[in-house]
Amino acid sequence: MCQTKKRVMKLIFILALASATVGCSHEPPLAETPPVEVVISQPVRDKIVDWDSYTGTVEAKDTVDVRSRVRGHIKEVKFTEGDEIPAGRELFLLDSEPFQADVKQAKGQLATWEARLKFAEEKIGIYKPLAEKGTVSKEELNQALGAKGEAIGGIDAARGKIMEAELNIGYCKISSPIAGKVGQALLTVGNLVNAADQQNLLTTVVSVDPMYVSFFVNERALIGYQKQLRAQAAKAGGNAKEAKPEIPVEMGLISDTGFPYKGIIYFVDNKVDPATGSIKVRATFANPKGPDGRRRLTAGMFARVRVMLGDPTPAILVADRAILTDQSMKYVLIVNKAKNNVVERVDITASDRLQESGLRAVEAGLNGDEWVIVEGVNRARPGVTVKATEGKMPRRPVNGT
Repeated sequence: MCQTKKRVMKLIFILALASATVGCSHEPPLAETPPVEVVISQPVRDKIVDWDSYTGTVEAKDTVDVRSRVRGHIKEVKFTEGDEIPAGRELFLLDSEPFQADVKQAKGQLATWEARLKFAEEKIGIYKPLAEKGTVSKEELNQALGAKGEAIGGIDAARGKIMEAELNIGYCKISSPIAGKVGQALLTVGNLVNAADQQNLLTTVVSVDPMYVSFFVNERALIGYQKQLRAQAAKAGGNAKEAKPEIPVEMGLISDTGFPYKGIIYFVDNKVDPATGSIKVRATFANPKGPDGRRRLTAGMFARVRVMLGDPTPAILVADRAILTDQSMKYVLIVNKAKNNVVERVDITASDRLQESGLRAVEAGLNGDEWVIVEGVNRARPGVTVKATEGKMPRRPVNGT
């Protein structure tokens, strides 16, 4: 039994060895791995401008609270809420009948005093020669002279009342002192308006063109802008009045891509807030009507602002997606065509700011003639040969900040 078991085990071993030998003799050859496919592009050469970014608020150049200067009932509202109106446009009409009655009363008083003046002058004409002869006492002459003076005073007072009543009639027509957009009618027909009551606001009018954008800058930025203005004046020969140095500003609304509005800094406040180290700055922007007849800028809107720092300078730009990070280092992968499309790593110094085009400026590390991997960068590795296809540097416009 033991011998039989040994023969079986020996047979199994021989069969296993033969099977392994047959399997090795028929193993297929290993497949060759194809090279990674990537898209490459040379950096873009362009001029860029550095800037500071802020958030601000759109403000109207002029704002007027429309109130009445006289007391009276509103007889008519003569505007449509939200309309754009010219300067001098009549907005409200008050009942002027009480003031017209005042005019008639004052004119009656004027006529009375004019008659008294005429009578006093005639009386003086008679009394004066008689007083010289002693026929009439000086006291009677003085009374006539006093009556004349009283009549003159009464005439002046009556004329003043007429003028006041006529002014009040004019004030019954309430007009806008500025051109702009009129707001809601806060009081309507039939309401009593009291000029002495500051709560009786009728409506508001805000100017629409140009518009201001106010924002706050820090002390360091303020000093930089002042240096920029001095540099502009120096280029113009030092004559600041003739040079008219300006700091350009670009602005975009929350719905805009980029900064479509161009303006200049118009006003800088007179002191820095020591608590925050910032100062209020105001820029002015044109606000023309669009094809639909409407203006885009409205007071109170949120605005993104950037202030240009100096003149445009040449720069080398690459797509943000092509820039990789290794701890604190930034680098790009390039394809060396002279070495049969071998991938190489190039360390760079990149700008912190992303351009509106979606490209980022490379401050150091690239000459501009390299072939940078812009697609398939995550599959490529330094030292590996790749299959490269030339393409354009991808641009993804961003809502710049």
